Amino acid sequence: MPSRVAENLFWLGRYAERAESVTRLLRVIDDRRTEFEGSDNPAGVEALRTLLQAVTRVTATEPGFLGAGATQRLASPGTELRDLVIDERRPGTVGHAVRGMLGAAYAVRDQLSTDTFLVVGTLDRTIGGISGAARAATVQAALGKVMQSVLAFSGLAQESMVRDLGWRFMDAGRRLERALQLLALLRATVTTDRGTAADSLVLESVLAAGESLITYRRRYRSQAQLATLLDLLLLDDGNPRSLAHQLARAAEDLAELPAGSGRLREDQRRVLEASTALQLADVGGLALSGADGDRPALSAFLDEQLRLLEEAALALERDHFVHRLPQRTLS
Repeated sequence: MPSRVAENLFWLGRYAERAESVTRLLRVIDDRRTEFEGSDNPAGVEALRTLLQAVTRVTATEPGFLGAGATQRLASPGTELRDLVIDERRPGTVGHAVRGMLGAAYAVRDQLSTDTFLVVGTLDRTIGGISGAARAATVQAALGKVMQSVLAFSGLAQESMVRDLGWRFMDAGRRLERALQLLALLRATVTTDRGTAADSLVLESVLAAGESLITYRRRYRSQAQLATLLDLLLLDDGNPRSLAHQLARAAEDLAELPAGSGRLREDQRRVLEASTALQLADVGGLALSGADGDRPALSAFLDEQLRLLEEAALALERDHFVHRLPQRTLS
């Protein structure tokens, strides 16, 4: 398989997952905004503030809710949330992820089915229509349309593509990106104790963004607690949204890629390190708060997982994708 094709499939998986993850998070935040914006419920207001600041950290967008003008954006977040949907020029937004996804898909059109391009074409028209409508488009309507197309694409990729080398690259990109998005969300939301009431709302929002709220309620039948949330979102391999599941699937995909010397490549070693640390993790200890309300053990664990998986993604790119230097004419 040409390096260019493998790279575009890898990034197709990453951009598709990024678009889905950010869309889910923004939908949850907009629901909380509708519920608590201008409310006299201090726990709800604190939870909304936490989520608004979290989306800036997760998407790494600037200025966002932490940069210039953050006070004004926090006071009236509707405009900024719309920008996080439609602004294609800001890395981290839904629009930017969708454009990256479409670009990668069109670059490997010979690798994808006709049905896939029915969905891709719909997504292209959807994001174009949302951008054209700009301020008139409501956040929820825009996110709903994007989510429908992204989920349709995901279903086709899982059910219609042959499990060949190209699919392995794409799925590896999806698994690494989903793991990174989950870790970034947890790092931005649950590493500080904000009090029982506000924490409960934040934890429920995290579960909803991680598509695990219904499972949590059915299994635990209680208000969200950090230790059980970590068990479900980090350790439960049976949960297709958990970190353990992403690492297991990523390890399977990476094992099918060309091995070179026959030993574990760096990307495989980093995923193995992350998986081993995860299996040894004690969620009870990670959930403990210090006297200042911070959770240093959880922060350190999430930071290390992020580092290992970012290094795995970079190693995969370095080992498998050839980036030719620009040619220069000799004088």
